Amino acid sequence: MSGEIPDDIREFIRRYISSVSLLEVLLLMKRDSTKAWRAEDISSEMRTNVSYASSQLAELAAAKLIVNNGGGYEFPADSKQMEILNRLEELYANRRSSVIGFIYSQPIDSIRDFANAFKIKKD
Repeated sequence: MSGEIPDDIREFIRRYISSVSLLEVLLLMKRDSTKAWRAEDISSEMRTNVSYASSQLAELAAAKLIVNNGGGYEFPADSKQMEILNRLEELYANRRSSVIGFIYSQPIDSIRDFANAFKIKKD
């Protein structure tokens, strides 16, 4: 199944994408990459709550895929990820089940470690 996904796209997914919803937020933002996206925009488009949309934006910003310009989140002007995002978007449109299967076949420990990086700790 993952053989249908080129190596560089698999590496991108392993490195940055922990869930299908995160991928869908990233691809939504890519489709209008000149817009400064706010959590409310993502919430409206994805039909999810603002808090969850905000956490998705924070996760993408922590991965340095997007930046917060103060008025919203957008792709950096010199985004080197656009070429791979274009290919990932096409792959997701044509082989959605393969991409979803690959996202959720990743080792649980790496996803858990990634998620733990965003937890607020009590001191």
